[in-house]
Parts: sequence; structure tokens; C-alpha cells
Amino acid sequence: MAVLLLPSVARAQAEGNKGRIATSINLSLRYSLYMGILCIGIFTLFGEPLGTSVFHDPDAGRFICILAWLCPFLYLATTMGSILNGLGRTRTTFMQNITALLLRIAFVLFGIPRFGILAYLCGMLVSELVLALLNLWSLKKLVPFTWNAWDMIVKPTFLLLISIGIYHCSDGFFKPSFPLPVFVETALQIGFLSCCYGGLLLVFHFARSGDFDE
Repeated sequence: MAVLLLPSVARAQAEGNKGRIATSINLSLRYSLYMGILCIGIFTLFGEPLGTSVFHDPDAGRFICILAWLCPFLYLATTMGSILNGLGRTRTTFMQNITALLLRIAFVLFGIPRFGILAYLCGMLVSELVLALLNLWSLKKLVPFTWNAWDMIVKPTFLLLISIGIYHCSDGFFKPSFPLPVFVETALQIGFLSCCYGGLLLVFHFARSGDFDE
């Protein structure tokens, strides 16, 4: 998405089409948050089996669960940074990335000696959060766009919780008569959860479109 956004936004700016730029920002916000919220659910729910099956280390699973909260901010920072670059604000993105890196280095220098690897993980979370907010703030000054917190955050979070509930209620379906490798079984569970989440998003989307049509 980030790679495709840069030329698209640059072309819209050359044409003076601010409406198209605002639409690109809204779509990027929406789908970055949709994916980021899904990844929070996946990695917090399946982080431990993934850590055990992929890295053969229970600590890796714990770190995956912590880093799961990085996903929405990482996706937002990547896509919003690409839009800023497409608008010719490369100096702005450079300075904001430097700020985030300095913040992360501060956690490394002052946090790791006292708190260990957790300080680095927290530094990653905080730096990506700050970078995403700085990108959004810069874009808001350049292009007037609106976003709906209910539609982009509350709704997908609610649908994710419903999907997790469906997964737990149908947990018996993932107990095959023959043993499967932990990674394969976890991948199937993740696929089922993702299908539930995507399906619910589509149902709500078409229901909303039907209301507008009426």
C-alpha cells in the first residue's frame, strides 16, 4: 500500500486534486487500522504457540505478544509517511523519523541497563506511536481530511472480539483425529480467525451501504 500510495498521491498533487488526496488518506487510515487491530488479536492470542513452534523459545512468544501492539502504529506510520513523501514533504518525514529513532535510542541507553529487553520493546512501541501521531499531525495541516473513530477503531475492535468469541466457541473443530505440527495447527486457527473478522467487516460494510442506498 505504501509503495502504491506515493506515485498516486504525487499525481493527485500535481493535478491539484485535494479531494483525491483526502480520499487516499482516509482509505489508508481505515485499512491500516483494520489490519493493525487484526494483528493485535492474532499475535496476542497466538503469540505463545508461534514463539514455541517457530523460535523454540517461550520468551519469544512473550515478546511477540508485547510487539503485537506495535502493528497499528507501524502500519499508520508507514502509509502516512509514504503520503507525505508523495506530497513532497521528504524533509518532514526525515525529521520525524530522526525524532522517533532518537527516542528509541534513549530507551536503549537509559532503559535497557535497568529493565532489560522489555525497555527496548517499549521503546519501539512508544517511538512508532510518536511517529504515527507526528505523520498524522503533518498531514492534517496539509490536507483537510476527516476520520471516524467509531468506524475505524471501535467497530473493528468490536468485530475482532466477536471473532475471538466465535473462535473459542468452535475450538473443537481444530482438534483433528491425527496430530498436526503446532505451527500448522496455529496457522489454521489464525486463518479461521482472520476469515471471521474479514467476513464480519464485509457484512457490516454491505449493511451500511444498503442503508445509504435506501
